[in-house]
Amino acid sequence: MIRLATADDEDAILGMAKEFVAFSPYAEFAVTEDDELRATIKWCMSNATVFVAENNGTLIGMLVAVVAPLWYAPQALVASEMAWWIDTRHRRSTAAIRLVQAFEQWAREKGATAVCMSNLDVENADVVSGMLKRMGYNRTEQTHTKRI
Repeated sequence: MIRLATADDEDAILGMAKEFVAFSPYAEFAVTEDDELRATIKWCMSNATVFVAENNGTLIGMLVAVVAPLWYAPQALVASEMAWWIDTRHRRSTAAIRLVQAFEQWAREKGATAVCMSNLDVENADVVSGMLKRMGYNRTEQTHTKRI
């Protein structure tokens, strides 16, 4: 089941966030204190939208999203994924696709004209990229990070 996160989900979201950080190339930039990460999760739940995937009462995935105007076209709203995580044991399930579909529906309801998804530059990047392509997404940008 896909649903909006509630305050009762904070612990599970914190656990998934920590797994995401450890898995990602962003680990060196990550907040390490649970209290700081929990505060960020609360901010996301209040100022963005957090979808969760639930299987038999256990959260197995999440997608954090925002809607904002394009900087060069303020009349055009775009929904952007800020974080997306599926528990490794459920990567072959439909949870990831269902999270994206819920995100897309939410974006339509918010008046967005486009949705943006990203995937980490990690071992399974081609699998995730292929899934997004099959769902109708086209690569439009790449992110490059430099430690300063």
